[in-house]
Amino acid sequence: MDRLWAPWRIKYIQAIKKEKKCIFCKKNIKKLKANFIVKKKKYCFSMLNIYPYNNGHLLVAPYRHISDFALITNEEILEMNDVIK
Repeated sequence: MDRLWAPWRIKYIQAIKKEKKCIFCKKNIKKLKANFIVKKKKYCFSMLNIYPYNNGHLLVAPYRHISDFALITNEEILEMNDVIK
C-alpha cells in the first residue's frame, strides 16, 4: 500500500482550517467530555482520537511545547509512560 486513505474522513479533513495555533491549546482542557479528554496529569494529558485508525487509539501528549522528543524531561516521560500503561 502506497497511501493510507480513509475516504469516510474527507468531510472532517476538508473542514479543518489551517491555523498556526496549537490544536491542543485551542481545546479547553477543563471541558473533559466535550474535548474527549480521558485523563489529565501534571505534565501530560490523554485524549481520544475522534477518527481512530484502530480501536482504543489514544493520544498522550505533554502540555509543554517542545520541538524535539529528546527535549522531554524525565518527569514528563515518566508520567507519559504511566498514562500509557
